[in-house]
Formats: sequence, structure tokens, C-alpha cells
Amino acid sequence: MRWALLLVLAVTGCRATYPAPESRSAARLSPTRWGRTDDGDVETIRRAERQCIAGLSPRAVSAAFQAVDEVADALVDLCQIAIVDDDPLVWHVWCGSDATFRSGHYLGPSEGSVQCDGAEASTAFECIGRILARHVLGRTMSQHVQGVEIVSLGSVDQQRLSTESEFLADPCADLQSELALPEPQRWSAPEETPSDDERAGLWNRRLSWCRAAFSARELQRGMASAVGGRYDLAAIGAGDDWLRDWRRDHRGSCPTAASVSGERGRGQCRDARRVDLFVRIRAEQGSAAAAECDPPDTLSGGEPAQALYCYSDCQARAATGRNPQGFSAPRARPDLLFGGGGEAPSGWIVRSAADRGVSTESVRRLLLRDP
Repeated sequence: MRWALLLVLAVTGCRATYPAPESRSAARLSPTRWGRTDDGDVETIRRAERQCIAGLSPRAVSAAFQAVDEVADALVDLCQIAIVDDDPLVWHVWCGSDATFRSGHYLGPSEGSVQCDGAEASTAFECIGRILARHVLGRTMSQHVQGVEIVSLGSVDQQRLSTESEFLADPCADLQSELALPEPQRWSAPEETPSDDERAGLWNRRLSWCRAAFSARELQRGMASAVGGRYDLAAIGAGDDWLRDWRRDHRGSCPTAASVSGERGRGQCRDARRVDLFVRIRAEQGSAAAAECDPPDTLSGGEPAQALYCYSDCQARAATGRNPQGFSAPRARPDLLFGGGGEAPSGWIVRSAADRGVSTESVRRLLLRDP
């Protein structure tokens, strides 16, 4: 033991000595933004949680994504669907007219119905409405959805209607009445055969409106039992606006070449014969979703701990949870489809059955950009 002590003394004797550093005072802490430090500012935390929930609408978002996937699977041969601007509560559905309407007419194909949701639907548009209603407007979701906005646009190419066209004999007088198209804008079956220019222009635009109105009505019919009166609906006949805009920026007469489509007639373009539907779900924004948070009984810390638990739970759901990775909140402007005002583009036939007018500038941008 004596030798070990001598060894320690020898080693320490070889080291240099350093003065002790000056004493330092602890940094002053500023007050936390959560308020008091004794039991937590519960009201501030609850307010932050409500703000998180208001932008999340988690159940509606999750249900909307499920509906999008199911529509895509059910109608893969007839229509395509996408969400708009990464907002799963705004859909864009576009369907080729050749598969969803009789040639030169506004009614669906005469050969029958489509398979949908384990049953049959009279049209693809009714099928979309059924799927939408089941996922987003059903009994368990009704408390989270305020309503649905539907804007349907019909487009045509530049080929003339045939003089034997069914549409000239039955120009959708029922839809004009049902959607309360203003009297000055209405039309009836012509007493004489329209000229070539009229059948390529005016009557083609009227056909595009009738197809839009029919599609919107069928979509609404598919979800009628669930949505009730909580919807805004508009039909727009956009004529050949889609085709003319495409030709301004591209070479050729149609996205699908004639060698593929087999269409070589004057003004023909199958891509332009289409219906575009924009559907927006108005999800409830507010404290109704707060009941989703259920802190465990074993959580210690009382009400402050429960408040922090629920706030953290909402933040977690915003990033992962029941919503896609990275998704934070529905982001579409409130006036994306309705309420934005503006004059209708030249040649458009517009009818809104809602209390608000159609946001025509916004809707046209949605129509003309690439899906």
C-alpha cells in the first residue's frame, strides 16, 4: 500500500497545475410561450390543438384517398381520376365521350350499365357518385363534411354534327329546365336543318353543355341519398376551347395521331371529345374532430399532460398517421370552383344551380392544364 501511495505522489508531482476557472452565473431563462410553469397553460395548448385540427380534417382526407383509389379501379377503361394540387379533397375526373355517350348525343350508351361497387350503375358518372357517397358522405363521415361542389365541363372537337344526329331532334330540353337555364339561353329542336357552320359551331357547343349537365346530374344522382341538399352544381359547355388551346401550343391537329385513332375527317379529335368533372369536398374545419383524441387512462400529469398528448397526436397525424406521408392539410382556395366571379370565356355556356357563381377563370385554368 505504501508503494502505491508513493507512485501516485510521483505521478502527480510531474503534472503542471492550472488555476481554477472563474465562477459563472447560470443563463437567465425567458418565460415559455406555453405560459405558467407550475401546471401548464392548458388553454394555450388546447388552442394550438384546435388550430392543428382545423387544417387537418383527417377522417375526410383519409376517406377521400380511399375513394380516389376505388374510382380509378372501377372505371379504369372509361375514366381517369387525379387529385388537384395535392389536395385529396379536390378531384379531377375526365372521361372520353366516345365511351360514355352515344355518338353525336348527350345520353349514355344504349347497350347498358357499368359494373360498380358490387352492383350495376346506369352510367360511369353515377358510379363515381356512389363511391364518393360511400367513402366521404356516409353515415360515419357526415359530421365531418359540410357539402360537395361539382363543376362539370363538356368539350367537343370541330367536326360537324350529322344532319341525322339524335341531338338535333332531342336537344336536352329536360336538362335545360331541370338546371333552370335562363330562357334567353335555351334552345329547342330546329324546325329546319342547321347549316354546316351551325352544326360545327353553335350546335356543337350546345351538345357540350348537355353532356356536362347530364354528367353532373348522374354524379349527383349516385350520391343523392347521402348528400341530400348539401351540394353546389354547375354545368359548362366549353365547346372546342380545349382543342383550340391545345393546338396553340402543339404541332399537329390532335394529341392522338390519326395513324393511331384512325380519324382523318375534318375537325376530328377524339381527345377533345370529353367531359371533365371537378369535385370538391368541403370538410368540416374545427373542433368536431377533437373527439378523436382519447388519452390513455394511465397517462400521468393530469389535464396539462392530456392537452399535450392530444396536440402531439394531431401533429403526428398531419405528417403520417392516417394521411399520406408529408401531407399536412387541404390547401385549395375556398373559391377554387365557386364564388370567384369573372366573366365566362367567349363561347362558353355556363349554368350554376348554386347560390354562388362559378369561378370561371379558375375553372378554365384547371381544364386547360395537363392533368
